[in-house]
Amino acid sequence: MTRATDIKDRFRARLQDADARSNDFRRKLLAEGSRALEPVVDVLNLMAEVLNEEDNVHGSITGLEAQIDQDNFISLCAKLRGTDTEQKIKIKYGPELGGSNYISVSGLNQRYNERLVPGAAGAALGRSVGSDIHLDEHRGRELAEVVREVVEDFYAAQIEQRSHFAAVQ
Repeated sequence: MTRATDIKDRFRARLQDADARSNDFRRKLLAEGSRALEPVVDVLNLMAEVLNEEDNVHGSITGLEAQIDQDNFISLCAKLRGTDTEQKIKIKYGPELGGSNYISVSGLNQRYNERLVPGAAGAALGRSVGSDIHLDEHRGRELAEVVREVVEDFYAAQIEQRSHFAAVQ
């Protein structure tokens, strides 16, 4: 029979190898995901900078740090906080069954979803799965433009709504 120390040492070595492979996979996934989501994160960071300016009273954008979740997806949850409301835009990047990577987005309303996946004709460009939109990983710039519009509309609508209520009173 094999000695107890040999069994333990072999098991430790096996665990270390598995950890190293997992860490390499996660490091690669984070690099790929950061590259795919860079246009979206850049737009959100620029808009957050404007909202963080000294004289801003319109709200903030938080949650812009991409992280690897427990399912090995790169995810971020941008929280648009206005004076009275909040909206979350959840974006994930990761593998689909079959091995290709995609970007998944939720938190947009139907009007913006239609821009990214226009009806049944959008099958080659992306698809809708539940309330999420799944896009090819190379559509980050297009997604960034739509997210920019969502953020602009969110904050502008709040300002207009406050102005409307003030005029009514």
